[in-house]
Amino acid sequence: MRLRNAREIGRMVMTDEDKQMLAYFRDKLPIDLYELEKECSQQSIVYDEIGSWVSEVKAKAKTAKEHVEYTKADLSLTIRENPTSYGLKEKPTESSITVVITVDESYRQAFKDYIEADNLANKASVLLTSAEQRKSGVRDLVRLYVNDYFSKTDALSQGDWKHAEAAIIEARDKKAAEEEARRSDNVEEE
Repeated sequence: MRLRNAREIGRMVMTDEDKQMLAYFRDKLPIDLYELEKECSQQSIVYDEIGSWVSEVKAKAKTAKEHVEYTKADLSLTIRENPTSYGLKEKPTESSITVVITVDESYRQAFKDYIEADNLANKASVLLTSAEQRKSGVRDLVRLYVNDYFSKTDALSQGDWKHAEAAIIEARDKKAAEEEARRSDNVEEE
């Protein structure tokens, strides 16, 4: 039976790995104001990683759509070869074949898989747009820094550079501690 071949194409569902990758890339989007040099040097890498993953996800969605079409065509041929085994007349109408295909479990599963794959592709597209926006954000923050926007704090306006540097280091340490706490919370949840 040809349907076995349709199933061999594989189900294109959103896996746990896909969900983890989506979360992983979302975590890369925030910009660390105190590490602008690092953010600038890493932006193209972040965008490339996200773009490559998005491309793979979109390919999976296209494959899932093709799987739906293949399943539909395969069922149509199978029904036409033996319509009575599907409860149809010897010469079934197009509409009766369409109804049988629509309620067939393999078609419904393929269509459900396509919806999931398409949903992931849409989320991935939004993520890629966010990565593009991140680039603009990094550029804008660098412009603000170059124009002394961040030097307007009391410590900097008084020329207390050591105090300002200590504040930046303290902010970095606080952020690192928060990230570590969040990672340990995620590990405990699993």
